[in-house]
Amino acid sequence: MADKSSAGRRTRGPERSSTAPKHERAAEEAFVRGLIERGEAAKPDQNGKLPPGATHEIVEEVEGGLPKIRRRRFSMR
Repeated sequence: MADKSSAGRRTRGPERSSTAPKHERAAEEAFVRGLIERGEAAKPDQNGKLPPGATHEIVEEVEGGLPKIRRRRFSMR
């Protein structure tokens, strides 16, 4: 039976970005920028809730770069 460890899983962040090909990094940056521009990525309020319409949480601000995000819910549009 095959091992279902995290070896085959994709990750986002500095570990992946430094080794990913340029076109993958560009696509990831465009994806994150699009989420932010459309208001689909936001910081949670004091109670930990995202605003209406947000599907991704901004979990870390990166100085001089794009923030790290995490999907929190799905949109039913």
